[in-house]
Amino acid sequence: MALYFTDVFSGSADWIVTDPHAQGTIVKVSQGTGYLNPKYQYQYSLAKNAGRLLGLYHYAGGGNPIAEANYFLSHIQDKLGQAVLAVDWEQYQNAAWGDTTWVQQFVDEIHRQTGIWPLIYVQESAIWQVANCVSDCGLWVAKYASMDWHSWTVPAMTVNTSPWQTYTL
Repeated sequence: MALYFTDVFSGSADWIVTDPHAQGTIVKVSQGTGYLNPKYQYQYSLAKNAGRLLGLYHYAGGGNPIAEANYFLSHIQDKLGQAVLAVDWEQYQNAAWGDTTWVQQFVDEIHRQTGIWPLIYVQESAIWQVANCVSDCGLWVAKYASMDWHSWTVPAMTVNTSPWQTYTL
């Protein structure tokens, strides 16, 4: 059985946080070491009160990965054990894009402090950049049937997850 999640950020409308088609909501908490989603606590509470499975993620800014892990953790301490953690590894606004060691350092620090291995969100074509995390972290792969796709029906499409055997999300 597939589970459906919404991925929300400060610009997301409330109805997306609690969309009845989804069983879970993953909320953007932070980016780099200077941005905190001003709606994160509200969106998290809204999703929790709606009975959703919960997730929290940090958008990699590409600065010092240990400092970014600490920044993320400093804002979610009271939610550890309630939500899945994830790191969002994308090219946009990421000074370390292409660095195959950045995400490994980030997830290692999260694990060192919490005992939790975060999921890694990455586009299919850049999985190679985070492949050194395959033995520890789940894969949240980004792939869209089209940018004009507005359906909860998962399309038939091939998703190459190598070296992971499959994706988590």
